[in-house]
Amino acid sequence: MNTRPEFRVHHRAVVRSTQDEARRLLERGEAGIGHVVVADGQTAGRGRFGRSWLSPRGGFYATYIHAFEPLLSLKAAICVAARLRAAGLPVALKWPNDLLIGEEKLAGILIEAVGQIALVGIGINLASAPLPTATDVSCHGVAIEPAGLIRGLADELARCQSEQEILEAYRAGCETLGRRVRIDLGAGRIIEGRAVAVDESGGLLVESGGVMKRVASGTCVHIDGSGGKGRLAGEVSRCSLF
Repeated sequence: MNTRPEFRVHHRAVVRSTQDEARRLLERGEAGIGHVVVADGQTAGRGRFGRSWLSPRGGFYATYIHAFEPLLSLKAAICVAARLRAAGLPVALKWPNDLLIGEEKLAGILIEAVGQIALVGIGINLASAPLPTATDVSCHGVAIEPAGLIRGLADELARCQSEQEILEAYRAGCETLGRRVRIDLGAGRIIEGRAVAVDESGGLLVESGGVMKRVASGTCVHIDGSGGKGRLAGEVSRCSLF
C-alpha cells in the first residue's frame, strides 16, 4: 500500500520567504506534509541563524513540508547533493548543510520546526551568484530545469533511508572532515581545530588543542586547503560538549 503523502506545488512569483509562506499555508490549513512552496524570488529570504539569503529571480527557492525525522538536516543535504551531482556538478558538503563547488557556496538548507512538522528550505544559485564567495549552476556549463528539480527533490526526501545510511552518505560526501576549521558558536564563542568526525546525531567533532570538542550547531569556515578524512574520535582522550 502506498502511504506517501500527496505531492502538491504552491507556486508564487515573489514572497518574503518560502519558509514564511509555507508556515502561513500550514496555519490556514491550505498545505500539509508532502506539499512544497516555490517562489521565483524572495524579498526577505533567510539562512541559518537569521542571516539574509539573497534571492534574485532566476534562483531556486523552495520549502518542502516534511514530517520531522532524525537527521533530517543531513538527509536534506545529501538529497540536494544527489540531484546536483546527477546534473553533472561536482558538489561537496560543508558541515552542517551547505553545498560547495571548490570553496564557493552553491546551495544552502534551512530547517525550521512547526510542531512535529519540518519546513525544509532549500536555496540553490541557478543563474547567478549574489555574493563573491558563491557560485552558480550556469557558470559551470550546466542547465537545470526547475520543474524537474522540484519533483526530483521531493522524491529524494520521501525516499526511506535508515539513519545509518544517511550518516554513511553524509560522511562520504562531507568536505569538512579532515580540514582545519573555525566554528562560530555565537555570543563571541569560537572553536578552531581540525574536523575529525560527524557523530551519530550529526554533531561535528573538532580536535582543538588535544581536546575533542563536539559542536551541535554553528557557522563553519574552512581555514586550510587540505581535505581528507581526520583521525578517529577515539584517538583523542578528552571530550567537551558545545
